[in-house]
Amino acid sequence: MKILNLILFFLTSSFLVMGQGIKGVVIDETTKKPIEYAHVIINKNEKPIKEAMTGKNGFFIITGLSEGEYQLQIRSLGYDPYFNSRIVVGNTVKDLNVISMRTLEVGLAEVEVVANKKQVIYKLDKRVVEASSSLLSAGGSAIDILENTPSIRVNAEGEVTFRGSSGFTVYINGKPSVFSGSQALEQIPAGQIENIEIITTPSAQYDTQGDIGIINVITKKKFDSGLSGFINISGSKLKSKSIDFLITKQNKTSRWYFGGGAVNHRRKSHFEQEKTTVVNDTTTVSFSKGPRESTWYMYWLKGGWNYSTARTTYSLDLEGGYGGLKRKGDLDYSETQSESGKIFTNAELYSRDDFDIHETFYQGNVSIKHQFNDQGHFINGRFFLKYGDDALEYFESNLYNLNNEREQGHRAWEAEDRWNVRGNLDYEFPYSETGRLKAGYQYYSYIEDGDYKMKYWNPEIQDFYWRDDIYNTFFFQQEINSVYAILGESYRALEFQVGVRGEHTRQVLESSKEWANRLQKRFELFPSAHLGLNLPQNQKILLSYSRRTNRPQLYYMEPYITYRDYYTAEIGNPDIRPEYIHSFELNYAWSDEQKSVSATAFYRNRKDKIERLRVPYTAGVTLDSMANVGHDYSAGIELTSSLQALKWWNTQVNGSLYAYKVENEYKTGGQDETSTNYEIGWYNTFDAGKTTRIQFDGNFVGPSVTTQGRTDSFWYINLAIRQQLLKRKLTATLAFRDIFNTARYVSNITTPTLKSYTRIRPDYPLITLSVSYTFNQFKFSGGDSRGSHDLFEGTNH
Repeated sequence: MKILNLILFFLTSSFLVMGQGIKGVVIDETTKKPIEYAHVIINKNEKPIKEAMTGKNGFFIITGLSEGEYQLQIRSLGYDPYFNSRIVVGNTVKDLNVISMRTLEVGLAEVEVVANKKQVIYKLDKRVVEASSSLLSAGGSAIDILENTPSIRVNAEGEVTFRGSSGFTVYINGKPSVFSGSQALEQIPAGQIENIEIITTPSAQYDTQGDIGIINVITKKKFDSGLSGFINISGSKLKSKSIDFLITKQNKTSRWYFGGGAVNHRRKSHFEQEKTTVVNDTTTVSFSKGPRESTWYMYWLKGGWNYSTARTTYSLDLEGGYGGLKRKGDLDYSETQSESGKIFTNAELYSRDDFDIHETFYQGNVSIKHQFNDQGHFINGRFFLKYGDDALEYFESNLYNLNNEREQGHRAWEAEDRWNVRGNLDYEFPYSETGRLKAGYQYYSYIEDGDYKMKYWNPEIQDFYWRDDIYNTFFFQQEINSVYAILGESYRALEFQVGVRGEHTRQVLESSKEWANRLQKRFELFPSAHLGLNLPQNQKILLSYSRRTNRPQLYYMEPYITYRDYYTAEIGNPDIRPEYIHSFELNYAWSDEQKSVSATAFYRNRKDKIERLRVPYTAGVTLDSMANVGHDYSAGIELTSSLQALKWWNTQVNGSLYAYKVENEYKTGGQDETSTNYEIGWYNTFDAGKTTRIQFDGNFVGPSVTTQGRTDSFWYINLAIRQQLLKRKLTATLAFRDIFNTARYVSNITTPTLKSYTRIRPDYPLITLSVSYTFNQFKFSGGDSRGSHDLFEGTNH
C-alpha cells in the first residue's frame, strides 16, 4: 500500500508540468465523424520516434518532443494514409486542429487480403481485439473472435472463462447486452462486429460487476454516404444455421439503419458418467451414457436513427426479439444400490430429459451527446430500458424401463417478467493541454418477478401430479446508484489516470418461503489506477489496478429445488455473499511493420469465491448449490508474438501460464487446491492468391482445478479456406473444426461421500460453410469462418 501511495503521489505531483508536443482531432472527411483507433506516428528525419492511437472523439496528443521539425503520418484501415511532411514544434503543444481522412475508393474487403490488421491494440485501460484479424469467425459469434486471445477458454457447456473465471460483464456499444455472460457473446453474430474491447482492470467509469472486468462488443459503424448493407448466411454439418443482415443510409447530418437475423447454434456430444454417492448407509453406483445436444437460438429485428448538428448528436435505437437455450439428453442408465456390501437394487433404465429457457424481449436506448469544442470537452446522457416478456424456464426429466414404460419423472416451470433500467450522465473536461477530468452518475435497476411450480410422476395412477410443497413465488430487485470521478494527465512519454467509484446497493429477495426473504443495503468504494509509459521504437508499458465485485445473480439464491436431469438436482443459496477482487496488471507491447510482441503479467486476489458444489442428496441423486467456498489467488503471464514471416505468410503464437490456488473454507469434502494452468495456440494465415486466404490453427488447453476436483487437458486443430468473388463483394469460407477429432472433456470430482467421473466427446469434426455479400458503399471488415473452444455439451451433468 505504501508503494501505491508513493506512485499516486508522484503522479499527482506532475500535473503542473507540461512539454512540447502535437495534438489534433482526426475525422472522416465525408461524414465528419471522429475516427477512433487511428494510428498516429511522429517521424524525425524519416524515422518513427513517437506514436499514439486516437480516442473515441478522434483526439490525440503526443508530448515529450523537443523544438524542431517533424513529419506526421496517420493510418486507419479503410482510409487513405494522411501525411504531413513538415510540422514545426516550438515550446508549447502545437494544435493541428481537425485532420480529415478520405475513405479508400475501394472497399475494405479489397485491401484486407493483402494487409493484415493488428490483432490487438493496447490502450491505457483496455485491449482491443480486431474482428477481422481471424478467419475463424464468419458464421459464428463473438466467442469465435475471442478464441485467439490468451487465457480465453470455453468449457463443455459452452461457458466462456477468462483466466479461470466466468465473472465478466458483456456490453454492446457501451450498453448492457440483452443476455448475460457466455449467452450474450453467443448471440452476437461475428459478421456485425468491428472489434471487441477487453477491459480487465476497468477504470472507475465502468460498472464494478465482474471479477475479470468487461467485454464490450463494438458493432460496425463505418458507412459512406448513400445506401449500404450486407448479408451473412452460414450452415454447418450439425445443422447449425444463421442469417443476419444490415441496411443503412448515411446522409450529411443523419443516418438510419435496419437489421435483423436468425441464429441457431447447435452443439452435440457423446456423454459418459460414472457416479458413486453415499447417503447414510446406502451406496449407489450409477453409469450413464448417450448423446446430448444443445441449441442457442435467437431471432431479432432492430432499427435506429442518428442525427448530428455541429456540436450535438441525438441517437435512438430499438430492438425486439426472441431467444434462449434448448438442451436435450437421451441416456442409457444403470444403477446398483447396496448397504453394508449387500446389493438390494440393480436396475437398467433410460433417462430422457429436455430443457428450454427462453424470453421475448423489447429494448430501447436514447442518447444525447453535446460537444463544447473539438478538444474533447463534452457531456453525454443515455437512458436504456429493456423488458423481458414471457420469460420461461422449462425442464422435464423421465426414467423408462427396458419395456419403454415410464417409471419416474418430473416437470418444472419457472415463469417470470424482467425489467432492466439504466440511466447514465457522463461529463469530460480537458482542463489543460494534457489533462482531463471525467465525472458521472449512473442509476441501475433490475427486477424479476415470477413463480416456480413442479409436477411429479405417480406410477400408481400413471399420471403427473402437482407438488404443492414445492410451489414458490419470488420477487427480486437489485438497485444501484453510482458516482465516479477520474483524473487523467500526461507528461512527455508518461500518461496516467486515477479514479474512484462509489456505489450504493439495495437488494431485495422476497419468496413464499419466508425463511429465504432478504434485504441488503451497502455503500462501497472501488478505486482504480492506470499508468502508461511510451518508450522509443514503438514500445509501451502499462501498469493498472482496480477493485471489482461479483454480485450473486438471482438463480444463485433461489431457495427451491430444480433438476438438471433426474439424478442431478440444484438449489440456490439466499445467504450467498458477493465476491470482492483486487486485480493488478503489468503489460509490455512492441511492434513494427512486420512483427509484434506483447506480454502481460497479472495477479488477482478474490475473497469469498463463489463456486458450484456437489453433494449427495438422495440415493443416486446429487445436489448442486452455489457457495462462498473461500479465497483464491492467481498470478501468471500471457504472451503474444506475431510475425509476417513471408509476404504471403503471417504466423502468431499465443500462450498463457498462471498459478492458481484455492483456499477452501466450506466443509463439504472439498479441500485446498493448487494448480499450474497453461495453454498455447499457434495461428497461421496464408495468402494463396489475391482473393484466397487459408488459416491453420493448433490449440492446446491445459488442466484446471476446483475445490472438489480436476479437469484434464485437451488439444485440437482447425482449418479454414476463404475465397472472395465478384470483385470481392461475395466472400465464401469453408471451415473444418477439430479436424483430427482429438478434443475430449474429462472431469473428476472426489469427496468422502461422492465420486464422479465425466467424459465428453464432441460430435466432430464440424464443417461450416459461410457466405457474406456486401453492396454499395458498405465497408466490410468481418472475419471468415466459425471456430472456438466451444467443443462440448454436457459439462454440468
